[in-house]
Amino acid sequence: MKCKFCDYSCQKAGRQKNGTQKLYCKGCNKYQQSVYRSNACLKETKRLISKMICESVSVRGIARILKISVNTVQAYLKWAGNQISKPPIPLNQANIEVDELHTFIGNKQNQFWIAYALNRATGKVLDFVIGRRSKRTLRMLVNTLLLSGASKINTDQLNIYRTLIPPAIHEYRRYCTNRIERKNLSIRTHIKRLSRRTICFSRSHDLLECCLKIYFWEA
Repeated sequence: MKCKFCDYSCQKAGRQKNGTQKLYCKGCNKYQQSVYRSNACLKETKRLISKMICESVSVRGIARILKISVNTVQAYLKWAGNQISKPPIPLNQANIEVDELHTFIGNKQNQFWIAYALNRATGKVLDFVIGRRSKRTLRMLVNTLLLSGASKINTDQLNIYRTLIPPAIHEYRRYCTNRIERKNLSIRTHIKRLSRRTICFSRSHDLLECCLKIYFWEA
């Protein structure tokens, strides 16, 4: 049998506890089987998990559709999210919009906010942070934009922004955040855990961050 990872020839290497023949590849030093009983081992399954999480399917819904365990879905989402690094922010961008999304983590008494920055011209998400709606949280996002030399930063009329962004590049007039407000609607539509008036919400800060990385920078 050819290796599923590197196409090198495999050799027999004993059996699993259930009696299935185990194979070993000398090329990439990986163990494998010719046939798997669980769908979680299939490459197509992993691709579908990332795709479905961005199409308003919950973690438990993915597990039911693909016939795998909930823990497997969560473990893969965390692994995939940790493999994605934030793309570098281009310097001297002309116009950036910043806004926040309200959500819950753990239970509906534990309120969190997703603050993120959007390039008004391209619609690409530049960076995001998850935390309380406080100056400490928003400062992490705003400082990154200021270091990139942004020419203009558009926000809503939240007072915190006026203390963080220099007046020369800060704009908070009416209709200056139209693009990012529309993006908010798309995010809530595509990610089940961020939908309004629903029992779905994140139980884990890390899992929410990984799902957003997949949605913003991979999907």
